[in-house]
Amino acid sequence: MKPIHIIAVIALSMLTASASAQAIFHADYEDGTVSSGYPTQGQKRVEVPGIEPGLATARDAAYVVVGGARNTAYAVANKVVLDDPAYVGGGFPRSEFGLGRIAGASYRDGDHGVYTFSMLLKDLVPSVKGTRKAPSEDVLWQFKHHGGGHDIHLALQGTQLKLGWGGNVHKMVVIDNVMPYVNQWIDFRFDILWKSDNTGGLTFEMQLPGETRLGHTVAMEGLQTYVTASPDGTPWTGIGSVQFGVYRNGANSAAGDTKTLIVYHDEVTATNFTAKP
Repeated sequence: MKPIHIIAVIALSMLTASASAQAIFHADYEDGTVSSGYPTQGQKRVEVPGIEPGLATARDAAYVVVGGARNTAYAVANKVVLDDPAYVGGGFPRSEFGLGRIAGASYRDGDHGVYTFSMLLKDLVPSVKGTRKAPSEDVLWQFKHHGGGHDIHLALQGTQLKLGWGGNVHKMVVIDNVMPYVNQWIDFRFDILWKSDNTGGLTFEMQLPGETRLGHTVAMEGLQTYVTASPDGTPWTGIGSVQFGVYRNGANSAAGDTKTLIVYHDEVTATNFTAKP
C-alpha cells in the first residue's frame, strides 16, 4: 500500500515532558499468563475477560498463544463469537483487556503519552456489507474515555483498518486491504498530546509485514484528542486508559458480519511522560 499523506506535521516524540516523572506499562506475556504478571484484583488491575465480573465469560474469550511478535514465546488472544452470550461483556459482543488505573496506561487532560504494540488478525474472514452501506465496525484498540466513548481508536471494517479520533467523529483508512497481512504481525505506534481544547495532536505510525521500519505516518495537530462530550452534548467524565482486544458493538451475523473474530496482541507498551511522581 502507498504511504498515507501527512495531514499536518507535529513532532510529538520530540516534546519534553515538564514533569519530573514518567510511568510505563509493559505487557509481553512471556510469563505465559493473560495478565502478563499484572494483578487481576484490586483498583490497579488488568481487567481480563473470563475473570473480571461483567466481562465475557467464555474460557477462550482471552487466552495465551504460543509464538509472539518478533519471535517471542507468547502473545495474548481475544475472541468474540456473535450470537453467543458467553462472549458478551457490558451488554455487547466484547472481549477486551482494560487497563483503567494502571500507571502509564491511563491518561488525563494535558498528558503526553507514547504507545506501541503489535497486532495479528487470526484466520480472518472479513465481514461483508450485504444490503447495508458498510459492514459493522470492530474496534481492536482504543483509548477509552471512562464515562464516555473512545477518544482515539483502531477498528476493522470489512477488509479495511481505520483510524478514528474525536470520539469516533473522524475516521481515516490506514490499510485499505488487510487480507495480505492476515496471520502476520503488524507493529503500531501512537504519540499523543492529550488536550481537551484544540491544542492537542497525535502521530500514528505502523510497520507492515516485510518492512524494516515504522512509516505510513499520519500526523495531526490543532485538534481535541481528549474528548469531553458526545456529539449530542452528553458530557464525558473520568479519565482515559488503554483497552485492546475485540469490541463488536453493532455487529450482526445475519446482516453479513463475520461470526468469529480472533485478534492477537503482543509487546504492549504505554508510557505517560507527565505522570505524577
